[in-house]
Amino acid sequence: MSDLICVFDVGTTGARTIIFNDKGEVIAKEYEEYPFMKQPVGISEQDPIIWWNAIKNTCNKALNQINPENIIGISATFFRSTITIIDKKGEILHPALTWMDERQETSAIEWKREVDLRRSIPKILWVKKNKPELFNKAYKIIHPDTYIYLKLCDECVTDPTNGIFGILNKNTLKWDEELSESFDLPIELWPEVHIPGEIIGELTSTAADALGFKKNIPIILGGGDQQCSSLGLGVINPAQAKVTTGTGTFIDYVVDKPVEPSGDFPIFSLPSVIEGKWNIEGIAPGTGTALKWFAENFSQLQIKESQEKNINIYDMLTAEAATIQPGSEGLLFLPELCIFRKGTLHGLGWNHTRAHMVRAIMESAALASQMYLQLIEGMGGKKTTELRVDGGAMNSELWTQIFADVISKPILVPEVKDGAAMGAAILGFLGCKRYDTIEKAIEKMVRFPTIKNSSKENLNIYKKLKRIFMPVLLDIYSKKRVTKDL
Repeated sequence: MSDLICVFDVGTTGARTIIFNDKGEVIAKEYEEYPFMKQPVGISEQDPIIWWNAIKNTCNKALNQINPENIIGISATFFRSTITIIDKKGEILHPALTWMDERQETSAIEWKREVDLRRSIPKILWVKKNKPELFNKAYKIIHPDTYIYLKLCDECVTDPTNGIFGILNKNTLKWDEELSESFDLPIELWPEVHIPGEIIGELTSTAADALGFKKNIPIILGGGDQQCSSLGLGVINPAQAKVTTGTGTFIDYVVDKPVEPSGDFPIFSLPSVIEGKWNIEGIAPGTGTALKWFAENFSQLQIKESQEKNINIYDMLTAEAATIQPGSEGLLFLPELCIFRKGTLHGLGWNHTRAHMVRAIMESAALASQMYLQLIEGMGGKKTTELRVDGGAMNSELWTQIFADVISKPILVPEVKDGAAMGAAILGFLGCKRYDTIEKAIEKMVRFPTIKNSSKENLNIYKKLKRIFMPVLLDIYSKKRVTKDL
């Protein structure tokens, strides 16, 4: 068997171990969901040990399917804007506040716009103000990536795709003295910044024993999940774009330099995992989550049937949605643009059924993507000619076709739909010198066997919906209605 790279994909709700060969083929894959913990509205905390435990469990299962001696390197990709503090021993001092946590403190009004784009700063300021006895013990402020690298190779490092949510300077991609002083978050509290694709250390004997590896395997710096996803989809040149639909929907468009977002909704300018490239990114957090919410709260009978017949519940819901005509007979599900702002059902009538609801939720992800893509193309200055997609939603033929019909561009579906993990694998092979260039690695590893084109009879239906969707969604968002309000 050829040389392999092991990738740890640490997400919001669970972690994966995926092992790739240098042709981009998945040799082994295991997933574990984190234990569920009910929390008050507006609070989303995780004990980082659950990330490490999920990695250990999935890694041991994956390695049972291969010869571990063939692993030449380990890389990783991470969910972002989730932050906590550790002491000098690397022990967690406070549960991590995830990107969905709404608690915040902003002490510098003149930096309000900057903070809106750097979701970790208000969270760590909340810890500093409300848990001063813990913050005073802090040795480092860390995101999930740093925690896992500490576990793997005892190196306290991060990269720009994660550091940008803290006090990273957009021009130098180093920690920013002015931001540090404005928020009284000393630079020495932050990890060292390194470049994705760089070997940062070797697997320790302790980590090797826990994971089932030999020790001293190179650890290659990965990056944030959406930037890794862009790389894993071959989206590396200006005016290329991709959409990832999983827990939320993320739209990324490549540019050569930072672009200041305009408007008052979630669009960010973020460094790529590729030096010299940037992503303009739009976020609709509540899309995949909305389908999960619908399943858990309105599909108990279907869940029971799926368990009895060993059928995926989401396949059952998708089959229901397929019985409904495009446009869901005028029913629109308007997702939240920021976590905990209320989604809305628009145009609900007595003729609408469960199946209409499911299809409307699926259509909302595509409609939100089309809206963001239109806005981002305006910021980037050039329209895309195609859209590359990944994430769990792309396992659904119906959902993929909905994207094609709504966005009216060719939709390229990859052979490996875990784009973030593929991007981390590419970085791993680059770090281990199996490929000389990113372009060569993409050529050998990334394939798109499926292309979806829009259906002519559906174009006019979705054209009408698009005209309604954006104005209504932005009107709801501008009112900043949150769940604690009536």
